[in-house]
Amino acid sequence: MKFGAWIHERDLSLDEQILIARRSGLRSIRSYSLDYSRRAVPALKQHGMSLLAGMHIDGESLVADWRQQVNFEELAEIIKLGVELEGICVGNELREGGDEADRKKFTARLSFGLANVLNTYRHWLDEHDISVPLTYAMEGIVFDQHGTFHEWVWPLIDACDIVAINLYPMGVPEWFTFGAFAESERFLTDRRVRNDRLNLFELQLRQLLTQLERADKPMLFSETGFPSAIGYQMEDKSLVMPQNDNDLYGAAMAEFMTRIRTVNADFNGRIKSLYFYEWRDNLYHSKISNIEQSPIHVAFGLCDRFGTPKFDIQKLLAEDNS
Repeated sequence: MKFGAWIHERDLSLDEQILIARRSGLRSIRSYSLDYSRRAVPALKQHGMSLLAGMHIDGESLVADWRQQVNFEELAEIIKLGVELEGICVGNELREGGDEADRKKFTARLSFGLANVLNTYRHWLDEHDISVPLTYAMEGIVFDQHGTFHEWVWPLIDACDIVAINLYPMGVPEWFTFGAFAESERFLTDRRVRNDRLNLFELQLRQLLTQLERADKPMLFSETGFPSAIGYQMEDKSLVMPQNDNDLYGAAMAEFMTRIRTVNADFNGRIKSLYFYEWRDNLYHSKISNIEQSPIHVAFGLCDRFGTPKFDIQKLLAEDNS
């Protein structure tokens, strides 16, 4: 299993962050856009790292007419980057109904539209004798609470060369409002709470992999992780400053990775790569104050906001990098 992360650019350059990430054992990064990929490629090439590239898809336009979202020029530009590609992620977490947790839905219209775009890109790549995996980054609304994919998602799964899933050991209370900081503290400090959440995560993951095994589809984690915060403070009445416990976070992350490695071994290595969300704490994440109201997004970094690792990341990943 190869490990990577999404690395945001605020206050620190990609070049210096990618160097630290490589020294910490990461071998890939995730991108959500072509412009970001272009900025990252020089450092990736220098340090022998790969890229999970991203292409933007507009959900409303996709539903209206999927052909509007086909962009062969952008696809060709990604290929021209000349860096090792783990895949091209065509779209990320598309929704209908809004972004509120109780309203957002992944519909059949989105599934069929994305499948058409992916199949169109696959035909183009085949015509040009290019072998790059295509995928779409799914979130938890594509399956039920047990991990069973909704029936209308299968045309999209069939169109993916590798199935990418943004999957976290977190439910609604752990994501939204400032109450999420208390839930994060419980997860890090209370072994029973942590086991309950990791058990649910593992059950969902096993169910997902059971279905993908039947379909002969590999999987990657396009996003995963959890926050390190046990509290927060407000600075200048608007900036949310996480209070992190790095020792507890590192220990919980070791438990989390043990679960994933055990499951992956049971499924003969069907999980090919894992991308942490995210590399560094982000005090200015858009979801902190938008309609989703998710201030806990400040604390998902493997590193603090200054780029210092919160724990020994290299040790965490050593088993897979040996």
